[in-house]
Amino acid sequence: MSSTSSTQLQPPPVAMSTEDDRALTYEVLTTARDKADALKLVIDSVAQQRQVASRDVIFHSLSVSVLVGVLAVAYVAMDAAGNDFIAMTITFCGIVLIYLSVIRYAASAYIRVAEETDWTSWLDDQDDNETLILGARYGAEIIATVFLLLPKRNTRAKATQTPKASIRAWTTRLRYRRHGLGGDMLREAVKASKQSQGLQCIVEFADDHANSTVALYPVFNGPFESRQAQATSALSAAVKQWEAEESSQR
Repeated sequence: MSSTSSTQLQPPPVAMSTEDDRALTYEVLTTARDKADALKLVIDSVAQQRQVASRDVIFHSLSVSVLVGVLAVAYVAMDAAGNDFIAMTITFCGIVLIYLSVIRYAASAYIRVAEETDWTSWLDDQDDNETLILGARYGAEIIATVFLLLPKRNTRAKATQTPKASIRAWTTRLRYRRHGLGGDMLREAVKASKQSQGLQCIVEFADDHANSTVALYPVFNGPFESRQAQATSALSAAVKQWEAEESSQR
């Protein structure tokens, strides 16, 4: 598939000059280098969940309650022992450092997931599905990607049920997020899926998508559940927009 669209990205002013005139294009990635660059974006997005997890746990009401409780016990014990203000301050700082270190270690599970997953297999076809990798190219750089699993032609011919396209990964390079690029990539994914599998094709996120691994206790997974809901909503909006555009062209 050739480039599906071309436009000018409006990048963050701190990231690059306003005179930057590189074109933004959406295309199917076919070369080994482009696929590797797209895969690196996916791996980075998994590892970056560590920051989200750390921030949520640090400021979660349960965590803060435990920290305050430990500090209160330490204060009562040290006050009863006659320790001075300096000793208390040093102890409190030590407790806070331990608190942050424990959270940092727990959240590092996302880095381990990024390092230990067999990502290279994501570049290959999966059983009865073929892998299609879409990318947003800004100049020579791949800045966003979607990994799609589409039923193979011989499988579709035998199937009696509605074909389904599964999104295994959807991510944008950190510096280009919140500029509408993610929504554009979803629309490109819907377009590619419908054109390949037919108008009745259902496009959805795979259950085992790249960011599906939960590394913390459920009580701390609020931000990730919210992100999943937002992603599902964005995909639904992309499908509706594509269908509306198709209807208007008939």
